[in-house]
Amino acid sequence: MEIQGSDQIGSFKVDHGGLSRKGRLPEAVHELEKQMILEALRRTGGNQRIASEILGITERMLGYRLKHYGLKF
Repeated sequence: MEIQGSDQIGSFKVDHGGLSRKGRLPEAVHELEKQMILEALRRTGGNQRIASEILGITERMLGYRLKHYGLKF
């Protein structure tokens, strides 16, 4: 099975940040989510509406995630 993903701007390149294979899945998922959010916001110049569309989540959910992770852009 092959999984592919893209958006209107292009596909995301994910930096694994030196995660070891011994890492826990929840922590890895959270780190990936944070990276994707920050990349979408960077690509859109901080426009949360467009970033949420790229990520496939609602603008409200993006706002929740930003607050949850303590991210400011």
